[in-house]
Formats: sequence, structure tokens, C-alpha cells
Amino acid sequence: MKTMKNIFKIHSLTYLLIIISILSGRFKTIYLYLSLIVFHELGHLLMGLLFNWKIDKIYIYPLGGLTKFNERLNRPFIEEMFVTIMGPIFQIILSIFINKYDNNIMFYSNILLTFNLLPIIPLDGGKLLNILFFLFKPIKKSLKYIIMFSYLTYFVLLFYVIRLKSIFFLFVFISLIFKIIEENKKSKYYYDKYLLEKYLYFIKYKKNIIIDDIKQVYKYKNNYIKINNKLYSEKDYINIKNNCKDSRKMVY
Repeated sequence: MKTMKNIFKIHSLTYLLIIISILSGRFKTIYLYLSLIVFHELGHLLMGLLFNWKIDKIYIYPLGGLTKFNERLNRPFIEEMFVTIMGPIFQIILSIFINKYDNNIMFYSNILLTFNLLPIIPLDGGKLLNILFFLFKPIKKSLKYIIMFSYLTYFVLLFYVIRLKSIFFLFVFISLIFKIIEENKKSKYYYDKYLLEKYLYFIKYKKNIIIDDIKQVYKYKNNYIKINNKLYSEKDYINIKNNCKDSRKMVY
């Protein structure tokens, strides 16, 4: 079982921020600010544990954190939504409490919330938007839309960040582009992993949908592929493909 020490990983930039705060005499403010980030991530963690999600790591960055779970992609909509939104909610609760002792904490909390809720993957705002896309669009299209939306939002806001003339904010924002690129690479395997989980595990949702092509599968739904007026579940469809003589032509 992982201990809290093994779960948390602090980024080198965060250590630099702490050193600068000590030298400038602003340690108390930065300490409270970092407490907001930790409490934010604890919101994700506790809600994930409530749904029996397996925790991997919690990364602490200067402008937020990132909680990673070792969990299946096929989790119910309500679980993904609550795990994602509980981080900002926990942060708001703590900032209201700390504000009694430091009036400046709301300013830092608003900066953190604004950044974290940007519609850019892998920020919470991007995750929430992606979850909503999954409700109405097939998996492949949803992933394509969130990546496009992330790049578009990023480059629009980059001009504003450059105008701030802050090396720190510029450096943090530039580092964000590498996270978007990383998410783009992972999205290429998301569809395959989704179908593999449907094949390996018994996963049932409340809603059903009929599609004409396996590439049009939806998340949070039981997909039935219509072939010659017959309906096949994802697992049945994959089994049929596996039994084909030329299985190398499998589409999943």
C-alpha cells in the first residue's frame, strides 16, 4: 500500500518557488497558496477513493497539481464528473476558511482556479469539457474536439500571457504546451484501450445506443453495432473479428 510520501511528487519549479518565497520574506503566503494546491488535489483523491479508484501519483506544480489514477477508462459518467469537480470545490472551501487569517489568499485562489478551469486538457476545465463531449459525441470525435479546443484556447491565451511580461507565468504556460502534446499522443491509444476493456471485463451502462460502425462507439453507453440487421455488442463484434480468417484486418 502506498504511503502519502510515496504518492506526492513535488516538481522542481515548486521547490524553486519555495526558495524564492523564503528569500523574499513571502513564505507564509506561498505556504498557504501551496496548501490550496494540495487541498485541491486531495479533493480529487478522496472522491476517487470513495469510488474505489486506484491512486498512482499526485504531482504538485507552482500553478496547480495533477492527480493520476491507475483506473479503467470505462468508469461511469457520474464518477468521472465528481472526481474532477471535487478538486475545485475543496479548494474553494479551504480558501474561504484561510481567508479569515490572510486576506490575500482569495486573490491567489482565484488565480489558481482560473488557470485550472481553463478548457485545456489535462487541466480540470479541459477534463470537464472532455467528459461533456463524451456524452454527446463518439469517443474518437470527442478526443479530436478536446485536443483542437485545447490548442485553440492555448494559443489565444498565450498572447495575453506574453503581454503580462512575467517570465514565471510565461515559463509555466510554455510548459503547458508539452502537456497538451502528451495528451494528444495518449488520445491515439484511448479508443483501443476502451475497446480492450470492454472485451476483457463485464461492463454495463444504463443507456444503449445502436451504431453502424465500431469506430463510432460512445462512452458511458452500451454500444450495439448493426450488421445485416443484426445487433452485436462491442465484445461480440470483436469476437467475430477475432474469428475471421484474416484477423490482421481487425479495425479496433
